[in-house]
Amino acid sequence: MKLIYLLSLGLALGAEPVSVRFNETQTVFQNPGQGWMCGPGSRTTRFPCSVVYIRFQWMEAEPEEGHFNWDVLDKPIAAARARGASIAFRVMTTSAHSRGYYCSPKWLFDAGCKSFDYEVGGDDPTSGGIRIKRIEPDYADPIYLAKHANFIRELGKRYDGNPNVEFLDIGSYGVWGEWHTKHPVAWEVRRQIIDMYLDAFKRTPLAMMSDDAQAMAYALPKGAGYRRDGVGSPSHEQTWIGSKKYKDVPGFADAWQRSPAIFEWYGDYAYMQRRQWSFDNAVKFMLNNHVTLINDNVGKLPDAQMEQLVDLARKSGYRFVLREASHASEVRPGGSLQLKMRWSNVGVSKMYRAFPLEVYLLDASGKTVATLHAAADARKWLPGDHDVVEKLEIPRGVKKGDYTLALALVDGAGKPAVALAIDAKETDRVYRISTLKIR
Repeated sequence: MKLIYLLSLGLALGAEPVSVRFNETQTVFQNPGQGWMCGPGSRTTRFPCSVVYIRFQWMEAEPEEGHFNWDVLDKPIAAARARGASIAFRVMTTSAHSRGYYCSPKWLFDAGCKSFDYEVGGDDPTSGGIRIKRIEPDYADPIYLAKHANFIRELGKRYDGNPNVEFLDIGSYGVWGEWHTKHPVAWEVRRQIIDMYLDAFKRTPLAMMSDDAQAMAYALPKGAGYRRDGVGSPSHEQTWIGSKKYKDVPGFADAWQRSPAIFEWYGDYAYMQRRQWSFDNAVKFMLNNHVTLINDNVGKLPDAQMEQLVDLARKSGYRFVLREASHASEVRPGGSLQLKMRWSNVGVSKMYRAFPLEVYLLDASGKTVATLHAAADARKWLPGDHDVVEKLEIPRGVKKGDYTLALALVDGAGKPAVALAIDAKETDRVYRISTLKIR
């Protein structure tokens, strides 16, 4: 009886296993949360645009106190979604590119908020726009702190956890919200500005601007990532992890393992060439620092440099390759299928949002007859190789026959969302990997 019982389990016990291998492809993808960021007005970009990045002035979003113009974000969200992208943004209270005197709303100063006038601009495009008189709030003024905290609170109520918002910068302080100003305030005040964001955004990732090392030391341990504007400048590249300025920032070197690292060029390629700055070093700096997303402000490049830029776009963030997969060739309805896989993350960073792994049984017409939920968490796949073993339960109701085994990394709605760098047959980001007999 024991022998008969074992035979009744089906041929899977003695059948030859299925083993397949895949080659890595070199395509640059539009994958969620990694790669290339473009501006809101760019209809086409040199690479697929994963994130549309915007900066807006406080006065645009709250033209009258307590009356909010959320079109500054809702319209870009809708436009980005139409092109398969998310958005990221920064709030500015001071902008050297503002068209007029104000960046923070006029009503703030009418309410008595102290301020400073300033003039910047000229021939250097990185110093500001047209040289006109502009106004910067006194960030230590209680009126500024109270009214801006209310704005950030309302911003969080509307957008925290929105799946179409990839991240937002902790801005609001300094020129362009970059945390540098000629009118600095005490740490206690700067901490209050950071806390506005930490209190309002519990689910959407935050990026701390890196100009203020003390702010970095406070925000990174609380889960924020970081953003470095100014890549290309040798002084910026040298003043970084391990330097005197950042020696007291805990966990700086490993922060990318928890939260995204975002970079922006100091100026376009022509500007860097005039300064005799090394484009090669700038690319290496981003790759060595586990870049997740890159703001596309590098401008036109000569053909000789494009290969490096393509490589940067390809490797930024995560990039998953299924190297090989193996399993029994046959399984019975109601049985278990052990699926062994070797995955590689050939990017320089990681995945920060959850995209569960789903395995599908497809019939001869390509219809999904069963969806098998895997336990793997791709957020744990740091750069390198990862062996994954899944025990998948085959539903009892599946009819006997020949099936295709396919897989995908899916979003919160169960829609396949992540492109894999493999040469498997693919339809809408569902990858057919092998065949399976149900007996």
